[in-house]
Amino acid sequence: MIGIVLALFSIATGLILTLALTNTAKPSGIRPAPYSVNRSEEVPLSSHRIRSMVATQAATTLMPWGIAFDYVHGFVWVAEPGCDPSTNCPSTTAGILGQYALSDGNFIQNFNEPGGFSSPLFAAVDTAGHVWFTEPYSHAIGEFDPQHEVWNQWSVKKGGSPYDLTFDAHGNLWFTEFGANNIGFFNPKTHTLVENPIPTPNSNPYGITVDPHGTIWFTENRNGLGQIASFTPTLSGIIKITEHAVNAQRPHLITSDRAGNIWYSDGFSGDVGKFDPTSGNSKSFQVYTGTCLNPPACTGTHISGIYVDSKGDVWFSDSLSQRVGYLIPSTGQVVAQKLNYNNAHPYDGLTIDSSDRVWFTEEYALTLTMWPASMVK
Repeated sequence: MIGIVLALFSIATGLILTLALTNTAKPSGIRPAPYSVNRSEEVPLSSHRIRSMVATQAATTLMPWGIAFDYVHGFVWVAEPGCDPSTNCPSTTAGILGQYALSDGNFIQNFNEPGGFSSPLFAAVDTAGHVWFTEPYSHAIGEFDPQHEVWNQWSVKKGGSPYDLTFDAHGNLWFTEFGANNIGFFNPKTHTLVENPIPTPNSNPYGITVDPHGTIWFTENRNGLGQIASFTPTLSGIIKITEHAVNAQRPHLITSDRAGNIWYSDGFSGDVGKFDPTSGNSKSFQVYTGTCLNPPACTGTHISGIYVDSKGDVWFSDSLSQRVGYLIPSTGQVVAQKLNYNNAHPYDGLTIDSSDRVWFTEEYALTLTMWPASMVK
């Protein structure tokens, strides 16, 4: 009996030591106490309940922005920067990562950023359920492990201002550096950081996405430049960037459809654009239905978020006309719905899950909204 007890004690001690070594393997890890409404109620890791097909709306806390799905654990994550980026947020402004149920959009809890972090803008989730996010005002990339409540942060070049981010097929992170005119690469395993200069100076890279073939695309948001760009991701992080002229004033966010066509929002022009990588041709679709007061820039519209559903319909958010809707490319028909709040400002946080439910953040209304496709159709 004594031998059995000693053996069990030895196993337990080994597990404790293993956990301790795992947590200290990340030198920049910080373990703060999260903010939580119902912290005493344990939320199952996998809230894999049946997905609701009823429109829902959940309150957020600090000007919600980017959205990311964790399909493995059943969560939706919202980056909340705490201020509007157009005001040049102070680097001391700490934001929130909000956790919601993928099944029905219900709020679970908030995690406050620790000291030294600032304004998370866009988010992406890796295969382990870790949330990665950009911090443009402290020029850094952040990582949050929700299971152990550990935060990590890596600085990019001073003035880099990382914006949108995405993972490639190997789990490496790629992101736009709006301020430094770079495309950044980060290997989460080796912590290797590479920053690739974009051929066109001051192009203001903004949105970034991966197409079905694994090619990565990004927008160049400088007014009047009219370019998007692409590259093949590498394991080293060193890439060759190819730029493509498009019929757009100021490409904003970017996505692709299942056929590999590239779609981008065009901000103040009231358009969404399509680029065919095979032919190199681009085409604009007018999705703003109001009166354009100052062509070519319409003061009453800003087409921001963009995503394509499984049927090929192109969803968009219009932050100035307070609408969310979709374009049917084959007919050019636009179907949109005005939001209830007069200054909701649905901006960059629009995405679609694997059930074709549309999720978007309303920055000034402080809400995360989920619509089944039938909500507008």
